[in-house]
Amino acid sequence: MAARQGVNVHLGEEFKRVANSLREVDRALPGKLRKDLEKAVRPAVADAKAHVRAVPVQGQKHTGLRRRIARGVKIQARTSRSPVLRVLSTMTDPQEQGLPGYLDDPAKGWRHPVFGNRDKWVSQHTGAPWFRDVMADHRPEMEHNLQRVLDDAAETIAAAGRG
Repeated sequence: MAARQGVNVHLGEEFKRVANSLREVDRALPGKLRKDLEKAVRPAVADAKAHVRAVPVQGQKHTGLRRRIARGVKIQARTSRSPVLRVLSTMTDPQEQGLPGYLDDPAKGWRHPVFGNRDKWVSQHTGAPWFRDVMADHRPEMEHNLQRVLDDAAETIAAAGRG
């Protein structure tokens, strides 16, 4: 049986302090980073919601479609092994999943029954894009905000390493 050999090195108080600081950052940083990422794109999300609510409406009756689409605009931020930052438009009703995209493409539009009457269908087109153009307009601002978030995270890690 082979004998085990080793050397113990006393690392000192400074190493302990740095290790403890890094451990604390390791616990706190992912949550803070996720919140900061969400905050960086929040103005674009608010603008997209405002634009979809402002899409022109025709006719007398309304179903609340614009309001439901605005409610479905969400931020998905994940800082785990597969990090992601997305702005999504989702609908709670599976049959309405395509509507945010149709509403964003004035040329394409969509067909639907008139207030559920399957005997009468209409094609509907919207006035102006509400999502893609808004996100494109906000892109420089979002990129600047995201770079600031990453710089802050790097500084937090560096500060913890300095103890």
